[in-house]
Amino acid sequence: MPRRMVMLCGVCLLFLPMCATLLATELPEVPPTESSAFMPASPAELISPALDGSPTVGLDHRATSVARDDQTTLFVDLLYWKLTEGSAENWAQEITPQGLGTSYGTAQLVDAPFQWNAGLRVGASRQDSTEPFDTALYYTHYNTSAQNRAAGEVYSAFLGNFYAGNTDGTGYGPHYRSATIDWGVQFHTIDLEIGRTFEVSSSLSLRPFVGLKSAIIRQSIQSTWLGPIDTSSETYLFDSATENLNQNFWGIGPAIGVEARIPLRQTPRSSLQFYAAPSGSLMYGHWDFSDRFQTDGPTSLTFPLPTSIAINSQSIHGAATMLRACFGLEWRQERDRCTTTLRAGYEAQVWLNQMQYYSFNMGRLNNLMALQGGTFEFELAF
Repeated sequence: MPRRMVMLCGVCLLFLPMCATLLATELPEVPPTESSAFMPASPAELISPALDGSPTVGLDHRATSVARDDQTTLFVDLLYWKLTEGSAENWAQEITPQGLGTSYGTAQLVDAPFQWNAGLRVGASRQDSTEPFDTALYYTHYNTSAQNRAAGEVYSAFLGNFYAGNTDGTGYGPHYRSATIDWGVQFHTIDLEIGRTFEVSSSLSLRPFVGLKSAIIRQSIQSTWLGPIDTSSETYLFDSATENLNQNFWGIGPAIGVEARIPLRQTPRSSLQFYAAPSGSLMYGHWDFSDRFQTDGPTSLTFPLPTSIAINSQSIHGAATMLRACFGLEWRQERDRCTTTLRAGYEAQVWLNQMQYYSFNMGRLNNLMALQGGTFEFELAF
């Protein structure tokens, strides 16, 4: 019952400005009588001007939904994010055998640490005065990369290297004196949202929304392996090898979420608010893979030809889940012809089961990708 009452109050608040306008323009003044001694002389005294000049009912216009003109909003976000991904912590291992300076063997996993990088989000929204719903469309672009180097006795975590000079798979591929990696990620999303704002109370407004999310995520792993180390069974003839992997993902599916705003400070033409917006999406996803290993010369005395190995992995079709949350502060300044808004906050996105290439050490991966960092937005509504 309380929930129904809140919803009913929200609907009523949407129609209060309309009723106030009718009262202000159509009702005549009430002549003063003895019975009206404790009433205002006219209904206009019950009406106070809103920020945009339209009338609202009550002493505090901030607690009501005001009638709106047609409004178009343009916004741009500067993103400063860092990416974290499963499997990036183990592209190679530095292994020290027992007796080489230690009383026992050691293995050190080598990671690919992604750097903080800037991204961009641009979009627009539209609110018609005749419709209670608003529509928003925006595009997010973010690129990042990770580089690292390994030295010592370095073993590869990739599958192509395993078959170098070991085409029947009965032995092992070469290990190296050093190796480098360059891991790049390109991230693109397009979001379409339809939402409606409810003034729950003077201290809380909610905008639930539904929408459609689409994404393209491309990942490129370029590794170089230098100085193959001979073994008792193999004498290697090449100086270096490369193994390059690519994973391309696209997905599309429904999204749902809610935006909440709590006013912290208000004046007749400006406001400072706290905002929070959790959301999620369940998409149909498609993954494509490629993995190619190549030596720069003859492989070994037992295999005196250059090695070129392509790992053929079937494409994957399945569900792709994304969770997102953001919160921060919002400053809004109303002017005669437009409204400007500045936002500063924190945003995090988690893409489950995003990394799915086939690894020699770990088999078929099913690892998440996470992005998190600061967002800084400028918005202009007119």
